[in-house]
Amino acid sequence: MATHLVIGDPHCTPKANNDRFLWAGKMARDLKPTTIVCMGDFASMDSLSSYDKGKKSFEGRRYKKDIAHAHDALEKFNKGLNGRRPRKVMLLGNHEDRIDRIIDETPELDGTISTKDLNFKEYGWEVIPYQEPISINGVHYCHNYPTGVMGKPISGDNIARALLLKNKVSSTVGHCHLFDYSMCTIPSGRKVIGLSAGCYLHHKESYARNTQRMWWSGLIIKRNVRNGEYDLETVEYNAVRRKYDK
Repeated sequence: MATHLVIGDPHCTPKANNDRFLWAGKMARDLKPTTIVCMGDFASMDSLSSYDKGKKSFEGRRYKKDIAHAHDALEKFNKGLNGRRPRKVMLLGNHEDRIDRIIDETPELDGTISTKDLNFKEYGWEVIPYQEPISINGVHYCHNYPTGVMGKPISGDNIARALLLKNKVSSTVGHCHLFDYSMCTIPSGRKVIGLSAGCYLHHKESYARNTQRMWWSGLIIKRNVRNGEYDLETVEYNAVRRKYDK
């Protein structure tokens, strides 16, 4: 049976150290999953943010700093793995998509910056384009699923249930940083599971100062994954830190 280790949006940023990536790698070393899936927004790419550009908080941000910090996080994760080579799948999120969006808005940058600068493939990850799903052992993974005429991400207080109703297959998403789980049984008896995977970070985000307390941070283990069914285990951020911050 397959085992998946799921990393919710980690938002690697120069304003936070990268020790948590070493801890996650060590946990993966001990767990020996067949597949590791990062749900997207691995790199926060704060230097390309349009949310707070021009504000005091934006001072000192640089593209090269964001890229270098992401490389350091990827290196620490592999160091934690200590030579183990599970399948590693990197979903691109809307934060990595900031690179493509700014190229589209500023065409003269085409050829000078790229999501390839993040070197995900060089660190052993399969790269899945933003909003493109991938099915692994019957579980469909995507950073967020666009829906409706406007293509807005499936969201809401009951996002896991919404995933079941709209996708009708076992689906796991990142993006909203909330943890939510829902399961239903179809007439054949097979279980279909919707999951919002939370995040994997502990630093404060200014844009979420009134809502960050609602986020769930940690790592998710799916055991006995087959045909979209699995046994779920959650490991909260501080539990990961206590065990592997040595």
